[in-house]
Amino acid sequence: MSQATAFFENLQANLLANLNTGMPCRVISYNKELREAKIQPLFKTKEKGRDPIDRSPVEGVPVVFQRYEVSYPDGSKEILVCTPDLKRNDVVWVSFAQRDMADVLDGKSAYPGPETAFKTNNAVITGLIR
Repeated sequence: MSQATAFFENLQANLLANLNTGMPCRVISYNKELREAKIQPLFKTKEKGRDPIDRSPVEGVPVVFQRYEVSYPDGSKEILVCTPDLKRNDVVWVSFAQRDMADVLDGKSAYPGPETAFKTNNAVITGLIR
């Protein structure tokens, strides 16, 4: 294998290792009113020649919730909001936004810079695993 090939294979491996798309995390704490949690990613990170280490906890992680319109046989309707009831040490699935979400959570368009791509602080809890 040429040095150039080895360089590009190593570069690709490093880029993919730092691309966060989704991972299991443990709930450290949960604010049900704000629907935000503090989480501990469960996948460790590792540098060549070193032992694996825990990732840093992530605070202020939004939690996906659902709003349903329920129709009853008598023709009446009701809006139900289903908010997750997360507990300390629950294992949740977390997805990572393509860019920083801070400026878009209020529903307005924004241009987050590319330096924020797939960072762990762009986490969103999408569901409970166990």
